Order: sequence, then structure tokens, then C-alpha cells
Amino acid sequence: MTDDYCVQFGKRLAEIRKEKGIAQDKLALKCDMSRSFVGEVERGKRNISLRNICKLAIGLGVTTAELLSLIDGEISKL
Repeated sequence: MTDDYCVQFGKRLAEIRKEKGIAQDKLALKCDMSRSFVGEVERGKRNISLRNICKLAIGLGVTTAELLSLIDGEISKL
């Protein structure tokens, strides 16, 4: 089940990043992360920490609630 949440989060992250017109490498630089880490998160391959979720939200200029919005909907289905 954790993998499903990682995939959902990654899709949401990529969606927002693309909407904002921010390249993976630029987001990674803003958030003090590697581009490969951001890519792995977007593909659902990494179980990301709360600290990194907050850093990504700040880097994207959104709230953590916006970044997690699809995941909240999935949790409510359980």
C-alpha cells in the first residue's frame, strides 16, 4: 500500500512541477536535492520524508496540502 501512495505523490509532484514550468533539475537545485532523487520521487520509487515534502512544496510555491491533495482523496477511500 505504501508504494501506491508513493506513486500517487510522485504523479502529483510531477503534475504541479510541469504546470509551473519548472524543470526537474531546477526544482532539485531550489530544494537542495539531486535531480535523480526528484526523478525517483516522481516515479514513485522513493518513500519521501516529511522534511523533503515540505522542501518540495516551498520550491514549487505551493502548500503541502496542495502537494498532498490527491493522496488525501485516496486515503479517504480506505
